[in-house]
Amino acid sequence: MSNRLIINFSQETVEVLNKGNYSLCCFLASRSRNASQFRPLCWSVTKNFLRSVFIEWEYSLSGYVSTSEIAENQTIYIPQPQLDRPESRSTSRRSVGGTNYKIELKQRLLIQDFGAVSVDTNNDNPTVLIQNESGTEYATGICIYNNNDNRYYGSCTFNIFGRQNIEVTPDNKAFLMFSDNNPQNNTVMITSQSPGILIDFDLINDSRIVTFDVDQGWSSNDEAWGTKYPVGTNLQALLVSQ
Repeated sequence: MSNRLIINFSQETVEVLNKGNYSLCCFLASRSRNASQFRPLCWSVTKNFLRSVFIEWEYSLSGYVSTSEIAENQTIYIPQPQLDRPESRSTSRRSVGGTNYKIELKQRLLIQDFGAVSVDTNNDNPTVLIQNESGTEYATGICIYNNNDNRYYGSCTFNIFGRQNIEVTPDNKAFLMFSDNNPQNNTVMITSQSPGILIDFDLINDSRIVTFDVDQGWSSNDEAWGTKYPVGTNLQALLVSQ
């Protein structure tokens, strides 16, 4: 299943965005029983603007493990998924390491001692189960496939401690905002840096069109599926539900 977003701009807005070196950040929401440990990641970044921007994704998933520190405006190191699923071992924790495998709902990403990671079907719930059987803390979460870039990017990250489980699944919502801090894909953002809009999708309507004007802000043409939020919104609370 694919979702599509079209964002339309006036010519004046295009000029302001490009001259000001603004970035359009798209976040994808999640569901998790571990909401208190959830941190949103900037999933898609647009840095060059014309009159319209098109963003498309599909819910093809991967699960990752990283030694990156989770902190505001820090980028989580997430490699692209491995082509196969042998057990793997990460690099020394003195450098930043990461492992990423394609995964599906009702599957488990198992982390064992010395960074050994594998995928299996030991999960009875309609979620991605991430189970840490090691005594080491990691950053972990899921990635969602970006059709524009043909790459997987992280939608969320969690601190997973030794002997802990994380359950997570995508939610059918996206949030848009602008940033002038030069964000990258997989960057942790806990607070919105500008006014934004939360967009709901459903199984029937998998395509949405919104507009942004430098003076008027975001608009979904008064459709109920688009909700505007002010600068300073807590994205950690907005983008996860249980």
